[in-house]
Amino acid sequence: MNRMSISELNEILVKATLSARQEAKNNGVPIVYEENEKMIKEYPDGRKTEIIYDEQGNKKEIEYHE
Repeated sequence: MNRMSISELNEILVKATLSARQEAKNNGVPIVYEENEKMIKEYPDGRKTEIIYDEQGNKKEIEYHE
């Protein structure tokens, strides 16, 4: 069995991520990811919100500006 190099593994992970993002978009499903230490929800139309929690632990979404 051949071992994969780190660069080969990274290439597979990038392709899998892009494929999953496109599949979600095609199915009208938002994706959630971390960007700049913030939890971001991106909708199929390109709109982005930041997911935050208030003092009581209630989840809120606010408009996200890069």
